[in-house]
Amino acid sequence: MMRKIALIVKGLLLGVLLAGCAATELVSENNMQTAFVTVHHSILHISMPATYRWSDGFMQQSKVDMIENVPMQDLLKQGIEQEMQRKGYRQVMQTEQADINISFAAALTSALDDQQIQKQYGLVPGLMVNPLNPQRYEKGTLIFDVLNPQTNKLAWRTAGQALASLEDIPLAERKARIQVFVKKMLAFLPEKE
Repeated sequence: MMRKIALIVKGLLLGVLLAGCAATELVSENNMQTAFVTVHHSILHISMPATYRWSDGFMQQSKVDMIENVPMQDLLKQGIEQEMQRKGYRQVMQTEQADINISFAAALTSALDDQQIQKQYGLVPGLMVNPLNPQRYEKGTLIFDVLNPQTNKLAWRTAGQALASLEDIPLAERKARIQVFVKKMLAFLPEKE
């Protein structure tokens, strides 16, 4: 009898451990109501400290006014710049001075669905969520590119998806959500120690 109980307890512990290893992170509704899945590949070595600049034309890649009355493009750009600075990167204006060029594209599912993302960008994070209230939340995608400034070729592409709140929420809270998301998105980039 004791052996059966020990086996059941071990099975339950193993199940809990496996559930804790999932690649998708769901944050409770009280915190952020967000899920992440990120994909990337690397073919460029970056030595720290490093410099970056915004790629020419990155603005054309972004969907403007994703959420009504929210300057999402500006908030995402600021969030990326803050994370790059936190990691030890210095922004420069001249291509010749940049170790990497960066750009991003962002959109809600209603403007850019997974099939379009796959066709246009060649990868999809594959976040499978069905928001309980589609008037309050919609899946959003952020694609972050790193280009080699000497060749102007794509070096890395990272994509992430999360549930975006469509409701009016305090700007500070929205910025905090973006900072968490961007930090996870840029985790693959080297940082200054």
